[in-house]
Amino acid sequence: MARMTLKMPKGAVSMQHGTIVEWRVAGGDSVAVGQVIYAVESEKATLEIESPFAGVITPIAAIGETLPVGAPVATIET
Repeated sequence: MARMTLKMPKGAVSMQHGTIVEWRVAGGDSVAVGQVIYAVESEKATLEIESPFAGVITPIAAIGETLPVGAPVATIET
């Protein structure tokens, strides 16, 4: 098994940070490629983020937490 780290995406050229506004899965849930797993609010929009990997997710960031682009948000054990 491998542990993959999901990072705060850069949803727009000007995006410097994002706020986790919703988790659609809980820690320990199995996720599929393409499944929406959380939502991020930027300065201009709310983005739904899909899982790039299949496996078991462990969220790192909490709802309401603001993180810089590239910061770890969750891990997925594949």
